[in-house]
Amino acid sequence: MVGQFIDTFWRKSFIGDLRRARKVSEDDTEWTITYNGKVHQFQFVWLQGICVKILTCDGYKIYFLGDYIIIAGKLLNTTSSDHIIVSAYKIQWFKTSSKHELIWPFEVVDISQRVYH
Repeated sequence: MVGQFIDTFWRKSFIGDLRRARKVSEDDTEWTITYNGKVHQFQFVWLQGICVKILTCDGYKIYFLGDYIIIAGKLLNTTSSDHIIVSAYKIQWFKTSSKHELIWPFEVVDISQRVYH
């Protein structure tokens, strides 16, 4: 992943409930989701929601807790009914950003209540 830009990982467009995504590889890096009758395979996602827990703080500040964020990263787990676990590559905090600063490609958006990373 070193040297790659997050917005070039995956350019397929769909909006779906990521809790219905299923792992398709033994090393847990590939996922599939069915949308409009088609099966889409992916690794990386863009999510938006309320951040309720930070497992590691490699450069991320605690002020993300409880804030509305958009996050880009690798999908890790969807087994819980109320949260999705993502290994974050980029986080955008909405409280300090104007509309013009939000330059995210909204390919995959899951409107969930909580986002873990």
